[in-house]
Amino acid sequence: MVVAQAPGPVMPRHGGHWNVDGKPLVSQGPRGNIVINPDDACGLELRHASPACCGATPDGGMNQLCACGTLVATLCSDCCLPYELHLSADHVRAVRP
Repeated sequence: MVVAQAPGPVMPRHGGHWNVDGKPLVSQGPRGNIVINPDDACGLELRHASPACCGATPDGGMNQLCACGTLVATLCSDCCLPYELHLSADHVRAVRP
């Protein structure tokens, strides 16, 4: 189970949380997904990630496998992209701990 806190701006590995106009960076993933820091998720296994120089790209779609055997999320972890995990709203739900 993945538990997420209140949403906030995307946090790329390089640079700040804000664009040049002082506005929070916004994730480019599908609408309705839950976006969290990949380090906050546990129990997911990387599958068929699009090749990148040092991490996964979201180009191939969902690439995180749940322990139940279902693809549930898309990891974006390459050095030149925002570091984030998109949980599919069709496959996961937020619950209070």
